Amino acid sequence: MQVIPYFENVGLSRPTEIQEAYFEQKSPYTILLANTGSGKTLAYLIKLLQILDQEKTPEQVLVLCPTRELAQQVAKVITALRTGRKTVLCYGGHSSKNEADQLSQHPQIVVATPGRILDHFQRGTEGLKAFTHLIVDEYDKTLEMGFLKEIQEIHSFAGPLASVQLISATKIDALPAFINSFQFETLDFLDEEKPDITFYSVEAVGHDKLFALVSHLSTIQKAGPTLIFCTHREAADRISQHLKEYGKSNVLFHGGMDQAERERALVKFKNGSENLLVCTDLAARGLDIPDIDAVFHYQFPHTLQDFTHRNGRTARMQKDGKVFLIHSAEEPLPEYTQKLKITSLKAPEIIGNFKDTGWMTLYLTVGRKDKIRKMDIAGFFLKEMGCSSEEIGIIDVLDAYSYMAIQEKKYRKIKESLHKKKIKKVSVRISVCR
Repeated sequence: MQVIPYFENVGLSRPTEIQEAYFEQKSPYTILLANTGSGKTLAYLIKLLQILDQEKTPEQVLVLCPTRELAQQVAKVITALRTGRKTVLCYGGHSSKNEADQLSQHPQIVVATPGRILDHFQRGTEGLKAFTHLIVDEYDKTLEMGFLKEIQEIHSFAGPLASVQLISATKIDALPAFINSFQFETLDFLDEEKPDITFYSVEAVGHDKLFALVSHLSTIQKAGPTLIFCTHREAADRISQHLKEYGKSNVLFHGGMDQAERERALVKFKNGSENLLVCTDLAARGLDIPDIDAVFHYQFPHTLQDFTHRNGRTARMQKDGKVFLIHSAEEPLPEYTQKLKITSLKAPEIIGNFKDTGWMTLYLTVGRKDKIRKMDIAGFFLKEMGCSSEEIGIIDVLDAYSYMAIQEKKYRKIKESLHKKKIKKVSVRISVCR
């Protein structure tokens, strides 16, 4: 199979060295270890297509992901590849009935979180075959104790597995017995592609860690997309609120939020209307945010593995990145950081002014079900509202609604004219995304 057309479909000219090496690996039972941002998703999906193209009869593929965000991203990549193979996405918080309707059409590829797809298997949802190809993305996370029992039960619904791919950015000591029975070939690129990260420790002198975090953030004049990691949801809530009280706008992202809240946070962060995401380790994996300028550790993770995944959000795709470790004078840095070259900084004694992004996000009550496309929304704002192309940002069209980034100054000028409008003859309400 020629792989170049698939890369062209997603706007790339050719595979990376890691991807080429993975494609050349002939074993259908493979483990791919590579850093975040190295193109692992494309690698395993295109390898899957190579395997499927050799089969005489179409078999069913199950792609397991530990989070709904990663599952959504994998499904988007499959769509972008234009494989022509029917794909269904299943995850908690999504309509189970809608998923069942799509599964009844016997898709070849099913992308799912473990809990949701197990529920479909247990219900006997029509269209789920005894899958014969299995991919476990972020397998170190997916095979942790919280998921292990579910994965074992899912495996009981499989047919003879013709291929298994395990993908991760970190190693685990041992595989579960039901997986380890396969003769895996491992491609380990972790030591070959060190990300270009500069590490800094920011010590809170005479103040608490929160003041140190806020005062240091205020010194960054050209702040790009930035992540602030907390270990606990309650801490993330508290830090987000305190930042707002200090005048720093931000969005919050953790597993205690409902799907709609998490969706809105990611939309604002990805489209640039917010440049600060306060999060737990849920954001360390599977989010398609390629250009993170800096990662802050407000609370340190318990393991080097989690520390590595957090840091892997920056310095992606041959870019450099910065990692800041916020700590008090009485709080030693974790032992797993001892081998790193870390530059020590003192937090400023005062908090400066924060710069706004200059963008905001609008919510529109039309989507794909209304036959609305990105170009329809862009055309409406360009032609009817007098916007220039520079004043319109990223547009996200979902099933029932859409989001659009717009320059704040422009929105203030046109907001009174946005009532009782139509896009492609469909009535639309337009409001500021909450």
